[in-house]
Amino acid sequence: MVSRQTTRPLRKLVPAVAIGVSALLGIVGCSAGQVAQTAEMPPAVNGNSGQLGSLALRDVQVVFPESGEAYEEGDDAPLQLTIINSGNDGDELIGVTSPAGEVEMTGNPAIPARTALAVVPPEENESATTTTTTTTTESSPSSETAGSEAPGTETGSETSGSGTSSVTTTGSPADTEAVAPVVGTMSLVITGLTAGLPFGKNVPVTFEFANAGSITILLPVGAPSTPRPEAEGIEEEH
Repeated sequence: MVSRQTTRPLRKLVPAVAIGVSALLGIVGCSAGQVAQTAEMPPAVNGNSGQLGSLALRDVQVVFPESGEAYEEGDDAPLQLTIINSGNDGDELIGVTSPAGEVEMTGNPAIPARTALAVVPPEENESATTTTTTTTTESSPSSETAGSEAPGTETGSETSGSGTSSVTTTGSPADTEAVAPVVGTMSLVITGLTAGLPFGKNVPVTFEFANAGSITILLPVGAPSTPRPEAEGIEEEH
């Protein structure tokens, strides 16, 4: 026979256990929600971005040097980016300048409506037909100020049509334009760097278009596409 005194502690224990289980389930549910949100986050890219009317410049960067060493004065530094035209009218890249050196343009710079133009290193450009070299421009006060801005800042003003935009955008904003087919490729190379370009330093580059105007973006040196030799050695040791 069980007395009433022995059953009272059990009655108090059951609600306490139920509360503990509910709290545990709540923590698990919140954790699952956080994992789901993280999984939906877009992957980061190495380059910067810019928007000029219906033209979007994405993943804009200086190609990582083949030697694995930082660019030195006098070196050639190829650029890499994608220019997306989400408008109903075609446009054309007519000039690229930088205080870091003269910029050589090779290939077809036309960007028809609703298409994209890929800027790749010269060795990857199979459609190179013409070459144009633009002269070096002195760094303007606005470029120097933009170069000292903290990451994630935007300076200057932007106008549509034939206006001029001097904007420096960092980070990787979500693309709002529809996916456009890449119909052309060209190459842009800063030839004869006026100074060394160490890793972590950004270089201002101005892109001028026939219709949209111009935009200045700070370009970082991209990350290597393959692991460095010393990194591979560390992995083998482990």
